[in-house]
Amino acid sequence: MLFNEYLKNCREKYNLTQEELVQELYAFSDVFEGLDTSTLSRWERAVTKPQIDKQIQILKLFQTKSNFLLSCFENFDKHLIEEELCKIGIKNLLGSSKEHILNGPTKYFKLRYASVNHIRSAENIDKALAMPYSTILNLTDNVYDLSLETVKTWALHPSSFFIYSQYHEEFAGILFSLRLKPSVFQKLINFEIKLNAITVDDFASFEEMGCNVPIVFFAHNDKISSLLTVRYYAHLIANQDVIQEVGAIPLLGGAKKIVQNMNLKFHKNKKVKQGALEAYSAPLSDVLINESVLKIIFRKQKCPEDEY
Repeated sequence: MLFNEYLKNCREKYNLTQEELVQELYAFSDVFEGLDTSTLSRWERAVTKPQIDKQIQILKLFQTKSNFLLSCFENFDKHLIEEELCKIGIKNLLGSSKEHILNGPTKYFKLRYASVNHIRSAENIDKALAMPYSTILNLTDNVYDLSLETVKTWALHPSSFFIYSQYHEEFAGILFSLRLKPSVFQKLINFEIKLNAITVDDFASFEEMGCNVPIVFFAHNDKISSLLTVRYYAHLIANQDVIQEVGAIPLLGGAKKIVQNMNLKFHKNKKVKQGALEAYSAPLSDVLINESVLKIIFRKQKCPEDEY
């Protein structure tokens, strides 16, 4: 989606004239001082585009008109959201963590041979979990002390988001995230409970507010990582009305950099035998409405004139 399309669609959805929207933006934030209808019209026609700080404030204004963080996305199904997200923007968000994104060959990589599926769709769960489980242990040095049976139970729970990628039917990547009740989430990131102590009773259902905790991410190359991450952000956007916070307890430096790029903030640390665990968290609003994610949500837009 282009930002000019989003702007016009949202204005029309809320039955605002250009003049009315200009007045609301002017009253909403000082960054719109001097804004007039002719400038807004140029934004909608993609003659110019607002700078990132103004785009963020526009999203926040529309946010006040609904119960959704990203207003005007609530009627999109997750497959349409995936199609709209900009995969180029994903690369900047992920950075260059060689611990989590290997330098697998991409010269002859064909997307038609790659797939991303939820683990629950696998015909043979035990076989499908073999490589992902090994990857979890290797990436965490088994600090979390997670058994295969625990991972399998979590993976099969309907609230979990466990996707894995295959290329020519060979394992190529994994992204595994839990959906916890807010009270359990707070205990986890405060190190009041261990990850391996979580049971299915601690999971939030889709009918109640929950918190998202990605626990492992791995891909053989940049293209696989983009496929997994686009699917994850589509999941966050599609379920934005029932996700309160996002948190993570990364171990490796590359993972810490990724969660920081996701706009998660350092929360707390705890000493363990191998060193220290660090917890990061942020409200979903901070995760979805920031410069990095705007570059994922909105495709790069070429305008004939300079930015306003």
